[in-house]
Amino acid sequence: MWATLRDKDFSIFTFSQTVSQFGDKLDYIALIGLIGLFPASRTPFLLSLLLIFVTLPGLIFGPLAGVLVDRWHKKTVMVICDVLRMICAICIPVCFLVTGNIYLVYGVVFVMFLITLFFNAARSAIIPNLVAKDQILKANSVVNFVSRGATVLGMFIGGLIVDWSMWPRLIGMEGWIVAFIVDAITFGVSAFMLYVMKVRISEALGSTPHLKARGLWLMFCKSLSRVWQDLKHAIAVIFHEHRIGYAMISILFLVIAAGMIYVLVIPTVQKEMAWGTSGVGKLAAIGAFGLLIGAWLVGLFGHRIDLRNLMVICFIVFGGVLTTFPLLSNFWLFAIATFVGGVAISPVFIGQDTIIHQYAHEFVRGRMFSIRDWILNGSFALVTLIIGALTVITTKVVLFVAVGILLAVLSIISWIVFVYGKKGTSIPPHNT
Repeated sequence: MWATLRDKDFSIFTFSQTVSQFGDKLDYIALIGLIGLFPASRTPFLLSLLLIFVTLPGLIFGPLAGVLVDRWHKKTVMVICDVLRMICAICIPVCFLVTGNIYLVYGVVFVMFLITLFFNAARSAIIPNLVAKDQILKANSVVNFVSRGATVLGMFIGGLIVDWSMWPRLIGMEGWIVAFIVDAITFGVSAFMLYVMKVRISEALGSTPHLKARGLWLMFCKSLSRVWQDLKHAIAVIFHEHRIGYAMISILFLVIAAGMIYVLVIPTVQKEMAWGTSGVGKLAAIGAFGLLIGAWLVGLFGHRIDLRNLMVICFIVFGGVLTTFPLLSNFWLFAIATFVGGVAISPVFIGQDTIIHQYAHEFVRGRMFSIRDWILNGSFALVTLIIGALTVITTKVVLFVAVGILLAVLSIISWIVFVYGKKGTSIPPHNT
């Protein structure tokens, strides 16, 4: 798996993404630290509002971001986005210190995560331009491995930075301000690394020039209908290319699993088991370690099995893990189940990325990843709402077992339909 890092430009990309992912999670912790300055009675509302401003850009502009990224030079998009995110990270503490208005901060957060939307689409789409086709699976395993590690470190170190009481004495700043400064530095480092990275990306036929001001202006003035046509073409590809269709439908299964964790598992650990927020944090770290191990195993052995077969096996295992949660009362049994769940779900993320990389043409790849993220963000809110409503009419045990079985059954049905069903015909890239 790690042999892919021998490629200089891919290793630069991997390092930049490690730093960038670290900055992303540090940003979350810094925002939580900022909200912590307000009275406890306002904290739940402000946290809920923060979640809205974080997810709203994806819900509104998700598919459009992929259309635009497919028309622009992906490396340039990433560099510019990291520079803009660096500016946003600096603006957040400045805006709050000058005005004291948290809602103005939320405006900056909205812009920052809108920029992140474009960055993520370009980042996901550019990997096949950095490695050979037969190395894509290993490359995705490496990227997922380091991203999970950066996430754990970002959360852990971010908490230490925000809570360290020595900052005011040493430099006259609160910890949350320092966290935003470090966050800005990570984005700057990532932008520089991406700038020096070399990558070959073809120019889409008939597209406007790569991210030039005049080309961008003409695109918005003359090509709104073409943007819509590009989006419809990407949707057609999903329906006709059965492998990409399977990757997209599997997102809904991920959302079901995530919804169960968010609505039921976290409150069970925090309240019913009386392990508190620290218990949630410990189990989250154990689950993240499972994700790391899963990514490592896929990098070593994933090429020996059809990714769709591997994904359905993982969903069945994760469904089984869900059914065991209401039966567990010991922390270490919870930890084992959480670890197994992390190992099982990690290949699904990697499999989705790899299938899209292998079977989506370069000029529609950005759209595929933005549509994937849009489905993920949009359906998560709906699924959590449904699960929350079901908790009123049924018991937690029944819900865990029912959803675990449903997840396994739906994954098997989709596997039969998309793997052994009618094979879709390939649709050529749409560049006009």
